[in-house]
Amino acid sequence: MTKIAIIGGGIGGLTAGLALRKCGHKPVIYERAPAFGEVGAGISLSPNAVKVLEWLGMGEFLKANANEPVEQLLFHGENGDTLMEIDRRTCRDTYGAAYYQMHRADLMAELVARFGSEDCRMDQSFSSLDQSADGVTLHFANSDSERADIAIGADGLRSVMRDILFDTPAPTFSGHVAWRALIPAERLGARSVERTNVNHIGSGKNLVTYPVRGTKLVNMVALTRSDDWAEESWNAKASREELAAHFDGWTDYVTQVIAQVPEDELFRWGLFIREPLHHWVKERTVLLGDAAHPMLPYMGQGASSAIEDAAILGRAFAACDDPLAALSLFEATRVERAAFLQAESNVGGDRLQALDPYILRDNPPKNEDALGIFKYDPVTAELG
Repeated sequence: MTKIAIIGGGIGGLTAGLALRKCGHKPVIYERAPAFGEVGAGISLSPNAVKVLEWLGMGEFLKANANEPVEQLLFHGENGDTLMEIDRRTCRDTYGAAYYQMHRADLMAELVARFGSEDCRMDQSFSSLDQSADGVTLHFANSDSERADIAIGADGLRSVMRDILFDTPAPTFSGHVAWRALIPAERLGARSVERTNVNHIGSGKNLVTYPVRGTKLVNMVALTRSDDWAEESWNAKASREELAAHFDGWTDYVTQVIAQVPEDELFRWGLFIREPLHHWVKERTVLLGDAAHPMLPYMGQGASSAIEDAAILGRAFAACDDPLAALSLFEATRVERAAFLQAESNVGGDRLQALDPYILRDNPPKNEDALGIFKYDPVTAELG
C-alpha cells in the first residue's frame, strides 16, 4: 500500500483523505494547528461538490445540517429594485445534486469525525522536504521528520509546499476587500432567515446574506474595493462603522444587517491574485485545492473546487498501480478545469459589481449556470 502524506487538514485535505481511503489507501494528515476547532463562517457547496460529498456517504448529513436555498435574489443596493432572480428549486433535476449553504465549521467537524483522529498528526507545521527516487522526507518546525511515498500539499492559500516546489512569484492585490460576520438571527427580521441567498449590489461593492445552522445564524459577506492593501490576513478585525461607511445610503435591509453585526466579530481581509500554475506535480509531490489554484470568491468555487480535486485524486490512485502515474493522471484531469474556475472567479467581481447595477438585469453576465460549472461531475468525469 502506498504511504501517502497530506499536508493540511482543511476541507481539501480531509476530503482528499476520505477519497483516498475510499479508493483503498490509508493516508496520514499533518496539520499545523494543535487541534481542530470551530473556525470560519458560511460556505456554499454547489452541485459539482455535493456530488463528491454524497459519493463519500455524506448525503444525509448535508440534508440534516445544510440549508438548500430555493432561490438567489439580486437587488439594487440603493433602491432595492430586483435585478435578477435565480431559481434553485430545480437544481437536483438540472445538475444531479442540490445546492447547499451551511456553517463551514459544521462541514469541517463532520469531515474530521469521518476521517478520525488515528491518522491525523496535529501541531505539525510543515517547513521543508527532500525527495529521492523512492520517497519523500517531510520536515516540520518542531524538528520532526516523516517519510512517505507520496506527499500532497493541501496547505491552503499561503502554501509552504507550493513555494518550495515551484518558487512562485508574490501575489498581487486584486483591489477587492472581503468582510464577514455571523449575526444571531433574532437580531434581524424574518427575511434574513428565508431559504434564499440575498445579494445587494452597487458600483464596486455588494453585500450577501444567507442563513446557516437552520435559522440560528445569518452569514454576511460584503465585498468592497480599495486602492491598496498590505496584508493578506483573513483574521483582521474591523469596526461596524467602517463597513457602514462603505454602504451609506443603501437599503434599510443592508444598513440593518451591518448595524446588528456583533461587536468585535467583524473580520476583513484583502483578496490577492496568484498566477495559475500549469503544473501541480513535481516528482513525488502534488498540490491540491487553494495551494494549487487559489481564486477570488465571486463564483463560490474555492471549497467546491478543492472537493472536486479530492475526488479526482482518489479515482486516479484507484485507476493506477503506479503512484507516480496516479499523480500525472490527476494533474492531467484537473489543471484545465481548475484554471477555468480560477479565471472566471477572478473576473467575477468586475461582472457583479458593474458600474450600473441595472446591467445585471438588462444584460445578465455569465454566471455559474451559463458557464456550465454546476454540470461537472468529479465522480464520473473522464480521467486524463
